[in-house]
Amino acid sequence: MVKDSASGIIYGQYKKKGREESIIGRPRSLSIFEEFTLVMMRLRLGLFEKDLGHRFGISESMVSTIFHASIHFLQKEFEGFVYLPSRSLLQEKMPKIFKELYPKTVVIIDAVEFRMQSPSALDLNSACYSSYKGTTTIKGLVGISPLGVVSFMSKLYTGSISDKELTKASGLYKLLSPGDDVMADKGLDIQDDLAKYGVTLNIPAFLKGSSQFTIQETQHNKKIASLRIHVERGIERIKNWHIFDRCLPIHLAPVASEIFCGGRPH
Repeated sequence: MVKDSASGIIYGQYKKKGREESIIGRPRSLSIFEEFTLVMMRLRLGLFEKDLGHRFGISESMVSTIFHASIHFLQKEFEGFVYLPSRSLLQEKMPKIFKELYPKTVVIIDAVEFRMQSPSALDLNSACYSSYKGTTTIKGLVGISPLGVVSFMSKLYTGSISDKELTKASGLYKLLSPGDDVMADKGLDIQDDLAKYGVTLNIPAFLKGSSQFTIQETQHNKKIASLRIHVERGIERIKNWHIFDRCLPIHLAPVASEIFCGGRPH
């Protein structure tokens, strides 16, 4: 899919001696396929740049250059595949269980967090600290369509942002239409915000001071949980790319945002 356009990636420029105005790209040390393989190995296996340099016979700095340039390139090539399907397409392809229970659902959303190094500046450290994870993180919003594919990914924001603020800042509301339904966990109580756009929120019921749920509320919660699990599985597939296993260095936070969705940290 990217073979032809990948030949145009520019990893750096330099002036060639003897020609005052001549600027040419740095010669490739690897073939396009080898570079693509290197990037996929770093993402999927979480290998260090020094390790990859040894495997491919190039310097550690060249691995870093290839990786960063390729991530920008792949983000631009593939970001068009992440979009909210039209209502007509959803109605045509929607699984039977959704048609029976929540036929107007267009997206199931949840927040995801990735650990990052603690900034040395106290104000930045505080902004990145997630009370939920108990460490500094960067945070994004993921949306899964009833068809089971990732249909929305926000930019990544500092870990202290609340789920409600995150959803508002993500730009999701602008993509919804009156009459749509959104499914989420009870932590995303955004009904008031969605109501402004004529959109309904389906979330598990709250106890509201009662000692236990009614039979109807329990059944409602079970239905939501059985369908909302799809977004959890989608996030699990993202985190299975082992580059996210370790605490992300601060200088990789912008790259992580591009890997995740093509945005920049807030």
